[in-house]
Amino acid sequence: MRFKLLLIMCTMIFIAGNAAADGIPVKPGKWEMTSTMTMTMMPQPQTNTVTECIKTDHIDPESFNMDEENPCSIEDVSIDGDTLAWSIVCPTPAGQMDGQWEMTSNGDSLSGRGTMSAEISGQKMGFDMTWDGKRIGDCD
Repeated sequence: MRFKLLLIMCTMIFIAGNAAADGIPVKPGKWEMTSTMTMTMMPQPQTNTVTECIKTDHIDPESFNMDEENPCSIEDVSIDGDTLAWSIVCPTPAGQMDGQWEMTSNGDSLSGRGTMSAEISGQKMGFDMTWDGKRIGDCD
């Protein structure tokens, strides 16, 4: 399902960013991230937990790795203290997806939420996602 792939991509985007001068602080190391997604087309929320190595000391959406497989564009980035907010626009063959995202960090933990919506082949679709992450140690 395309939205499940997008969820995985969004989760990985947070991990894949390069270090940046601006952004919100995050302590490098092994992190456990748990996300819960509610979709218009699915009756039950889906929860997923991943463990990843974060190697940067800041998260900045403008450094997210965008390429041909993930041609989304990041817009309207704002930072207020330790909270980062941004919009994302993702063209797809079936239509454009738009989203609003927000993330807060205290260095050893992250929390956030986001929404994505699209009209694909005349049908409105979307999802809401929340996530929490915590540093659980050094990378292996």
